[in-house]
Amino acid sequence: MANDEGIRSTNNDATQCKAWCVSKGYYTDNFIKFFCPPASLTPRTPEISRGYYLRVKAIRCAVERFIEHNKGYCHVISLGAGSDTSFWNLAQSSCLPLSYIELDFPEIVMRKFKTITKHKELSSVVSEGQKLTPKGGNLHSQRYHLISTDLRDRKALDRIVELCNLDTSVPTLVVAECVLCYMNAEFSSSLITWSAETFANVAFVNYEPCHMNDRFGDIMMSNMRSRSCDLVGLTTCKSLQDQETRFTACGYTNSKATDMMDVLAALSHDDINRLNSLEIFDEQELLTQLLEHYCFVYSGKGAVPRHL
Repeated sequence: MANDEGIRSTNNDATQCKAWCVSKGYYTDNFIKFFCPPASLTPRTPEISRGYYLRVKAIRCAVERFIEHNKGYCHVISLGAGSDTSFWNLAQSSCLPLSYIELDFPEIVMRKFKTITKHKELSSVVSEGQKLTPKGGNLHSQRYHLISTDLRDRKALDRIVELCNLDTSVPTLVVAECVLCYMNAEFSSSLITWSAETFANVAFVNYEPCHMNDRFGDIMMSNMRSRSCDLVGLTTCKSLQDQETRFTACGYTNSKATDMMDVLAALSHDDINRLNSLEIFDEQELLTQLLEHYCFVYSGKGAVPRHL
């Protein structure tokens, strides 16, 4: 696996990028300010902001549609959740599952726990009237679970089911946002297999780089390597077909991968016009290259939607 400290640092970068997007009006998130105060923001280029907007929109839509399809009778497991605010945004939209579980490194989990307990706007949503106390470095409430773990450890993953008292027959959505790419293939395959074998009805949303076998991909990988974040998980999973094959080989019955250009193409004219009004943008070629090198993968097994 890539350097753990380097991987943890990517959470800060992603949170900064998302907070900058929100500050520029790309999308609404009333909770990210607690994890990234406005005073700490660093400007991002328009193409980066558009890329993050599409990333957030694709994942949000998938999670919301899964919950709505199951009328809330489902679980959501967020791998490497970091400072993600999806739980609070879902609560604000009255679109919550039975259980929402976030998994990450102990250091990130403890930092998130401190942030949650510091701000009533966060803690009141999590606690639902109950007192919040950490248990063994984790946080458990009736619906929300924040757990420190090593995603490479199969036994640790099994314990999560017990810790959260999960009914494994309930439809479950697993979300990995730039997580698998930092894991050696043996570990990411084991993680995917664990999800397919543990839950009878399960879907998996994966967002990460792709099409890395060209000059632009080489530059991306070199840049990440310089930050001690070698994308070791992409050495055997560079194409969209590779992505689909990986999931079906690990127990999923169907898998569909698309690059983020297709997500951009699916935006309405009104949304495109809104984006164009936010800030001056004249790097369409660079944006196209960027979006062609990230993918959105949806895989399913059992009684879950084939598409979201």
